[in-house]
Amino acid sequence: MSEYTKINKIDLKILKILQTNGRITNQQLAEQVHLSASACLSRVKRLETEGVLKRYITEIDLEKLAPHVEAFAEVTLENHTPDDFLRFDTAVAKVAEVTDSYKISGAYDYLLKFVCADVKSYNRLSDEMITSNIGIGKMNTLIILERTKDFSGFPMDTLLKL
Repeated sequence: MSEYTKINKIDLKILKILQTNGRITNQQLAEQVHLSASACLSRVKRLETEGVLKRYITEIDLEKLAPHVEAFAEVTLENHTPDDFLRFDTAVAKVAEVTDSYKISGAYDYLLKFVCADVKSYNRLSDEMITSNIGIGKMNTLIILERTKDFSGFPMDTLLKL
């Protein structure tokens, strides 16, 4: 069991703001949480140091840049030793088109999200993965037709009862 970072209501406010607006200035953030700029920066630095704030990224609207296809792939490995999982994880980490990888429970071992130029590119890549000796026994593909809800932050209020 991991040890959780202790936070208070002000830290929670900071996290809620930063998860939806990572570009906010420290001064603006401080004003919104009613702290001095230096006190706010100290809290943010502590949250970064403790690994609560992992990274700051930019969300890109791929629809405005290039044609593409997004797909989920449910993957079952042929064998289930720790070495098999490690080999698969290591190989998937090197595939740029795999944007997310989850080890899951249930009928499949992994759920992968792919972003490829088109269906042919995805088909070629998935065939390469299946035949590349990384341990895939079965791969079931689901093409994403439309995103109906974007990630809008974790439900902090329901997860953290402060």
